[in-house]
Amino acid sequence: MISWFRTRVLLSITAFMMLASVPVAAQDPGPTLQRVASAWHKGDARSVASLGARDGISLDVDGSTVGPLGTRQASAVLRSVFEDRESVSAAPRISRTVGGDPARAFGEITWTTRARGTTIPERATLFVAFVREGDAWRITEIRLLR
Repeated sequence: MISWFRTRVLLSITAFMMLASVPVAAQDPGPTLQRVASAWHKGDARSVASLGARDGISLDVDGSTVGPLGTRQASAVLRSVFEDRESVSAAPRISRTVGGDPARAFGEITWTTRARGTTIPERATLFVAFVREGDAWRITEIRLLR
């Protein structure tokens, strides 16, 4: 009886130590949000789409939601967003892990852009939803609010 109890306690402690040893940075969606912002600023639709979840990305860039889309389809939709705009900046603002199993998170990016050939900047907000797949955050949804 005592050895069973001791074994169970040791297993519990070992499991707790393994969970506690996962680096906080690995759980933080901030670096992935930064990658999204950098690719968005460059107008790199392919790089943004390549960060998509296995089940695809849902996109709302013109007031209606499409998806989930695979990488090629998401790239095509994003290219249409970038084709008539010049990006001035794309700055990540907020990233939060909201928990769950698998873990979920969200982030916000402020995108400053202008129509090609003009000097008048416009601001838009990107809401990006993530899911944890393995050891990486992957995009499940992007909403563009202009």
